[in-house]
Amino acid sequence: MNVAIIPARKNSQRIKNKNIKLFNGKPIIYWSIKSAIRSNLFSEVFVSTDSKKIADLSKQYGAKVLYPRPKKLSNAHTRIIDVIKFEIKNLEHQKIRFDNVCCIFPAAPFIKKSYLKNSFNLLKKIKSKGFVFAANEIKKNNLRSFYFKKDKLNLVRRDFQNTRTQDLPRMFIDSGQFYWGKKKLWLKERSIFIKNSKCYHLPRYKSIDIDNLADWKEAEFYAKKK
Repeated sequence: MNVAIIPARKNSQRIKNKNIKLFNGKPIIYWSIKSAIRSNLFSEVFVSTDSKKIADLSKQYGAKVLYPRPKKLSNAHTRIIDVIKFEIKNLEHQKIRFDNVCCIFPAAPFIKKSYLKNSFNLLKKIKSKGFVFAANEIKKNNLRSFYFKKDKLNLVRRDFQNTRTQDLPRMFIDSGQFYWGKKKLWLKERSIFIKNSKCYHLPRYKSIDIDNLADWKEAEFYAKKK
């Protein structure tokens, strides 16, 4: 059995009230809840939150709520994996039985039930060896990027400094949509980015990681095009 957990705290630093800000006429969390329910993959869809307003909206849209989330797990420095670990133990304490957990992000309005189904099939193929998450492909030449620290130039990867672009490996980045994993793996690991994890590739216009206002505007642009 599978459960979905949508972690949605009330305070967001870059976009005020991001998780309930209107997107395409609905609070943005609505789209994550809707896709999770319509996928028919989950025995329950939960929203983990420290906000009564988010909790009430989530119930209205058909989700169950895990409220209130402790303050120590609701700040800007809290890792998602720690929230999911906590809620897994919370659900186990409630005698709720499940094998797999899909962490779905609340600001992911382009998630479709087909993405969740296809990525779940990928999880079944790798069994309990790793996580499955959505990712975007990025330019290979990022491997030759650099940064400045105390006015001194530093290469991100010196080993690719003289490699031709066509010889560089393909590059991907987490698109902030969802993470699938076995319950036991969530409890065991400290990161989803482990050796045997796999990515479910989505183009950027289908899976924008909304982290700031520029990302939000880009997502609105693609939503209008659709």
